[in-house]
Amino acid sequence: MKKNRDLLAKFFLNCADVLTAEGDVHVTLCRGQGGTAADQPTREWHNSWQIVAMAARAGFVLSKVQTFDCTRYYGYTSTGYRSQDKPFHVDRALTHVFTRSLPFSKIKPVVMETVIGSEHCSFQIPEELIEKINRNFLRKGSNHPVKIINELLRKQFADTVTVQELEDNFPLLSKQYLQSDDTCVGPEICQAELYWVSCSNCQDDKWRSSECARVTEPQCCDVSTPVSPLSLGSRTGRNADCCVLKQAEVPDVSEGCTRYCLRPTLTGYVYNALQRPDFKAEVIYTLSGTVFRKCLITPQTMPVFHEMVLVSTFSDKRKPDFLHRFMCSVESAISFLIKSVSSATASKVHQMDTGLRSVTFKEEASAKSWNICFQDVEHPEFTNLSVGKLISVPYKQTNDELSICVTSINLDLLSMVLYHINDWRMLWTFDERFLNQISGSELKPFCGFSLYPPSYPHDVSFWVGVNGKLDELELHAVVRRVSRESVREMKLIDSFWHAQTKRMSYCYRLTYQSCDRALSYQQALEMQLHLRDELQKSFQVTLR
Repeated sequence: MKKNRDLLAKFFLNCADVLTAEGDVHVTLCRGQGGTAADQPTREWHNSWQIVAMAARAGFVLSKVQTFDCTRYYGYTSTGYRSQDKPFHVDRALTHVFTRSLPFSKIKPVVMETVIGSEHCSFQIPEELIEKINRNFLRKGSNHPVKIINELLRKQFADTVTVQELEDNFPLLSKQYLQSDDTCVGPEICQAELYWVSCSNCQDDKWRSSECARVTEPQCCDVSTPVSPLSLGSRTGRNADCCVLKQAEVPDVSEGCTRYCLRPTLTGYVYNALQRPDFKAEVIYTLSGTVFRKCLITPQTMPVFHEMVLVSTFSDKRKPDFLHRFMCSVESAISFLIKSVSSATASKVHQMDTGLRSVTFKEEASAKSWNICFQDVEHPEFTNLSVGKLISVPYKQTNDELSICVTSINLDLLSMVLYHINDWRMLWTFDERFLNQISGSELKPFCGFSLYPPSYPHDVSFWVGVNGKLDELELHAVVRRVSRESVREMKLIDSFWHAQTKRMSYCYRLTYQSCDRALSYQQALEMQLHLRDELQKSFQVTLR
């Protein structure tokens, strides 16, 4: 087996030297040899040629698997072993088609310039967010899924209620993030979830160097207005609870710098919209933009996503049914998209049961607060997935006895559900084969161009200090940064307290798997070794 794998690995390396950018490599193996799920029955991984992992060494991904048809190759004869009367068993043999993937390029520091008040300032982008800044998926003319879903939702809302769109001219940075007990609605956003950055004057910018790329924030606005206390929290997706072993404190401000956080939600700007002179009651105002939040590493939780916010005011006395109509409008809009996907994927002979996929509102313990949950019987990974939140609270800044109705929708999660994308990282890929499949006229399920990507589990264990506390969200952020988002899942599998040394031990299992790029075992191992060094530097832990 090892010799056969070595043969494949060296063959792919030689192919990489002669193959064109758009070319592909076809490798046909007997039944079960490839070691992928396409083989029936599937062999144990150690008992196969591990063809996908061998191709990854040369930067190839498996893009198609098809049944081998020897009649397509004129003159083909299965000669067998050493010309003996023992031909290969071509029955159920598979042809594997490989294509090039984008490489893991080195990330350079990025400094973003913005306007704060009357001064031009700059701040360094967290390394794990560099490839996600200024992507402009919501711009006019974009055919990205979040743009398409955003437009379709607004169009559906406009069919049932009066809708007015607001431009995302709010700042990317927030000077502070406050939530007071008397006005906070829904789950709070932990301080540990915020991405804090330091801003400094551009003229004496400490990051100004040839090694730093510089970009300008699309919207250069005054960020002196703090984020409003009204916030949904909007921790949509699974693992929505803030799992931190130690509550992070706001970092100290360095000399000559001011601390800001990347905006964690657009709901903080609700009051800005309400104070517009042209704001009208019972009109739904929509706002969409990018938000940033530290989170755990799972296939459905993301540190950056596109949020759609709907806000309106109404009088409970004059319009007691407005909240119900608001909820029905949100439900019907999402349900319409679900039905559109179902009709696009339904067979002409057998129509898909749309009842298998639905959206429901689950009321929380607090009054007038609902989670918008998606149900999919055929896809367990999308069952009970929270794609948004809806709340209604009194508008305390007016004497008209008005109430505020706010809905926050995670466009990225909703796009994953509607396009059958099982990994949020695919939405941020630079590979053109992703957007080439997306059509604005029809919601078709996405077909991956990297099939059966190999996964490499690695464990890391370490001792922490005497207090035994660790900021878990910051730990996951470090893993994202070191692995270049190549860790699909990270789980705490063991922890214990040593009574004699008064130290806490943690053991995490990391699953390295890329959804769009060729990831070899050697690359994953190098990332793991780099991570061990970074853990020692960032957390002063003692590796085990």
